[in-house]
Amino acid sequence: MNFDHGRALVVAAAMMFCFVAPLAAQKKPARNLPVPRIAVIDFQRAVRQSAAGKSVLRQINKRHAKFQKEIQATTNQLEQARQELTRQQAILAPEVFQQKRRAFQLKAQKYQKDVQQAQRQLDTMFRQGLNKVEVALAKVLRDLATELGANIVIDAGPGRGTVLFTDALLVVTEDAKARLDKVLPDVTVTEPVAQPAAGGAAAPRLRLPRAQ
Repeated sequence: MNFDHGRALVVAAAMMFCFVAPLAAQKKPARNLPVPRIAVIDFQRAVRQSAAGKSVLRQINKRHAKFQKEIQATTNQLEQARQELTRQQAILAPEVFQQKRRAFQLKAQKYQKDVQQAQRQLDTMFRQGLNKVEVALAKVLRDLATELGANIVIDAGPGRGTVLFTDALLVVTEDAKARLDKVLPDVTVTEPVAQPAAGGAAAPRLRLPRAQ
């Protein structure tokens, strides 16, 4: 009788341990998280309104105007060649006319390819120029966040974040832009070294003008 009673006590103690041990594990304190200290920035606005960002756009617009002028000149030349070919159609032998027509078509195709290449070049130069500004701004932002004691920085620019409201005191866009202007007042746009990534920034569009 005493043996059975002792055995029952052992079983009860074991069962109690099975329940108590998981509960003790659940009550183990979790890792303490720091108090969120948030800063908000419109990253693209800071990039494009910075002195360096404006310089990039200014240089790209200048190259765009140069390309557009060259395109207009080539357009006029091709139109003159087309008109001359049309005039000669009645006096040239059919085989000679076909040769000239084919030569004109090759020039027109090369013209289209040159325009597309010029546009890709503009896009790449624009993207690479802005990328230099973005890299510099990211470093400025890290330093600024450290100084302000912020441990979270939210990009609340259009299409970037989902911030519906924030206290103006949390917004550091102008502070970051001012510092960026000091560390990177200008960027020199150079010839592209790679094709632009899909979805990147785009330069002003080149237009195929009408002949004058």
